[in-house]
Amino acid sequence: MNDDFLLVHKSILPSLLPQVIEAREKIQKDGISVTEACKSVNISRSAFYKYKDFVFFPDTSVSKKAILAFKVNDKPGVLTALLAKLSEAKINVLTIHQEMPIQAIAYITMTLDIKNLTLAVEDLVHQLTDMENVRKVNVIAYE
Repeated sequence: MNDDFLLVHKSILPSLLPQVIEAREKIQKDGISVTEACKSVNISRSAFYKYKDFVFFPDTSVSKKAILAFKVNDKPGVLTALLAKLSEAKINVLTIHQEMPIQAIAYITMTLDIKNLTLAVEDLVHQLTDMENVRKVNVIAYE
């Protein structure tokens, strides 16, 4: 466990911390100066600089990624069929790397955004493995 961080309710913290976050966001999004941002949220520049690198709102976005490696027969339409199956499962393909086929076998690696996956990763791997011309599917990484 990392002892450098605490999860605390904002009611026990100084009230200016959300204002520091707001000022930092204004600087990043609106391109205004530190002085202008601090004035707009009613905090001092010294308070901004003291806390700007240490306070953040929790990240509520869900980000799940997986890297899958496929060993497939080198036949037309295999990659298209894989992509269609992934689309059915509500998966967004982020990257595709396909090696040059050797002895009628192709190797494909895909990085996938699986935050909207409609089934378990293990079930997806079984479905993909059962597809025609797919010889093997390995999960390289998963978060």
